[in-house]
Amino acid sequence: MKEVADAAGVSIAAVSKVLHGRGKNVRVSTVRAEAIREAAEKLRYSPNALARSLRTSRTHTIGLIWEQMQRIADGPLYYVHLLDGVSHVLFQQHYRLTILPEIPEIQPVRALSDGRLDGVIWCKMPDDPLLIEEFRHSPLRVVALNSPVPSDPEAYPSVTCDNEGGAALVVDHLVALGHRRILFALDLGWQTAPDASARLAGFRAAMERHGLPFGDEDVVVWPVAAAPVAEWFATNPPHTAVFAWHEGLAGSILTQAARAGISVPEELSVVGYDSTLYCDTTTPRLTAVKQPVREMAEVAAQLLIDLIEGRTPSPYSYLFPCTLDVRDSTSRPSPRPLARGAPSAQ
Repeated sequence: MKEVADAAGVSIAAVSKVLHGRGKNVRVSTVRAEAIREAAEKLRYSPNALARSLRTSRTHTIGLIWEQMQRIADGPLYYVHLLDGVSHVLFQQHYRLTILPEIPEIQPVRALSDGRLDGVIWCKMPDDPLLIEEFRHSPLRVVALNSPVPSDPEAYPSVTCDNEGGAALVVDHLVALGHRRILFALDLGWQTAPDASARLAGFRAAMERHGLPFGDEDVVVWPVAAAPVAEWFATNPPHTAVFAWHEGLAGSILTQAARAGISVPEELSVVGYDSTLYCDTTTPRLTAVKQPVREMAEVAAQLLIDLIEGRTPSPYSYLFPCTLDVRDSTSRPSPRPLARGAPSAQ
C-alpha cells in the first residue's frame, strides 16, 4: 500500500480510503482517487485478504452445511434454488461461500470453529440439545435452514416453511377430489430428516381430521432412483393417490408408473413437495406443495450476516407459509375393484 501511496503522491490513509473504503474522516478528491487507482493498476496492487482477516478476526467466508449433497444440475431444482438464494445475498455483501457436504460427527461445532468461517447456514439441522450446548460456548454464528425451531428458541435463528400445513393442503385437495386412501412415500436415507418428519406428522393429522384411516401400512420407504411402483400396484392396494415428501421422489414415481403402464392421474394421483420449475417438466405435470426455497435461503443468509456484523435480527426466526400448485397429476379416482380396507367414497 505504501508503494501505491508514494506513486500517487498521497498518504497511505488516502489509499486505504479509495481502495478499501476505510477511514470515515478521510476525504479524497476525484482527481487524487483516480491517481490512486492508476498507480494501483500499474503496480498490480492486490489487497491481502489473509492479512486483513488476521487484523479483523473475520474471513468473510460462510459455510453452507449440506450433508448428503446430491448432484444439483439433474432433475429436481430444490438445491439449485437454495444455492441461488444464499449466494445472491452473500455475494452482494462481499462474503464468500464454502459448501460443506460432510462434517465431523463428534463435536462438529468445535471443528467448524477453527477460524476459517465467520458463520454457517446449516440445512436440515437436527434439534439436538448437544448441538445447542456447543453453540452456547462457540463464537461461531449459525442459522438453521429448513430445520425445526430449536427447543430453545433463543439458541440460534431458524428459517423453515410450514411443513405440516403444506401436507394438510395435499390431504384437503385429494379428499376434495374423492380420494379416501392416500399413500405417504419417503425415500431411503431421509426418513428421519426434520422436514420429512414434519410433513408426515401434518399428513397424519389431516387424515385424522377428515376421519380417514392412516396407519403403518400407509407409509412406504422407496429408493428415489427406482421407486417400486409396479410391484406395489400389482398388490391391488387400496390407495388411489400417493403423496411423495419431495418432488424428486414424486418424479421417480411418475417415471416408474409410466414404465409399468399405470396411467397418472386416471389410475393413480401423485403429489410432490417443493414445486420448483422441475414440476412443469414431468409427464404429466406434477401437482406439488410450493415452498419458497429461494426466498427462505435469502432470509437465512441475511440473518447470518446480521449476526456476524453485530446486529440483532428481528424477527429472530421465520416460518414461511406454503401453497399448493395444482397441475395435471391429480384427478378424481377412477372406479376400480375395491381393495380390502378401503372405505366407500360416499
